[in-house]
Amino acid sequence: MPDIIGPAIARDRLRAHLRELRESRGLSHDEVDQPHINEVESGLRLLPPLEVAALLARYEVDDAEAERLLLLAQIAWSRPWWARHGLTDEYQDYVAYEAEATRISIYEPLHVPGPLQTPRYARAATAVILRLPETDPAVVARAQVRAERQGRIAARAAAGDAPEFVAIVDEVVLRRAMGGAEVMAEQLDRLAAAAESGQVTLVVLPTRLGGHSGLGGVFELLEFGDDASLTTVLLESAIRDHIVRGAHVRALYRPIVDDLIGIGLRGADAIALVREIRQEIES
Repeated sequence: MPDIIGPAIARDRLRAHLRELRESRGLSHDEVDQPHINEVESGLRLLPPLEVAALLARYEVDDAEAERLLLLAQIAWSRPWWARHGLTDEYQDYVAYEAEATRISIYEPLHVPGPLQTPRYARAATAVILRLPETDPAVVARAQVRAERQGRIAARAAAGDAPEFVAIVDEVVLRRAMGGAEVMAEQLDRLAAAAESGQVTLVVLPTRLGGHSGLGGVFELLEFGDDASLTTVLLESAIRDHIVRGAHVRALYRPIVDDLIGIGLRGADAIALVREIRQEIES
């Protein structure tokens, strides 16, 4: 187990270990003195550390293994920063996984990806999407979450643990003056600076391109090293946020990411286009 993991990964590992322990003892769900064990193993319920300790005693786990699993339980039970924002369960789960991903790939044909948005752009975009004033608490909360997501990624970079970050956008995203010319100019400056610094691999899909594999819609893909089973994709919509996890997710979405990187502008070409559109806004 790595020295440093967060609540999301700890929760997943704990429930997997608990299921393996029960099955290795030949016990059914009904034979375990824990009424919610099925929900716990399915990831629908989280047990506090004291109840995990009781379960480990029931499974007669040795002291060394019990210590490791109780550490997972304590990490999983900790309250992360995003829990205070009143987000949907799906979005909270996504933010939790994002905080631990080794690679983040976002395809966004409509607006600048969240982790790259300036505060003013974030408020303007969120207000339009939610059809609410920029001062509405729901808008402010979403914008604050995006700012904190950026801060966490920056903190990981400062600690030498930066995830690989790929942001793929359609050219129209750069030309859509979200929040007005001044807000958009500031946003384009931020985007170019992030790409120039190496913080993000920016890919721009020119409008002259024909059909491509990204036309299925926006997605945010998280990968966790060589463990394909943890791969997570977030699919957002006006009705709900939807998360799918598993090796099949990597098999489907990673080739799409690679396709889009292959046909889009990247590196100096992408930055040059951002700068060109930035100059058009000033003229």
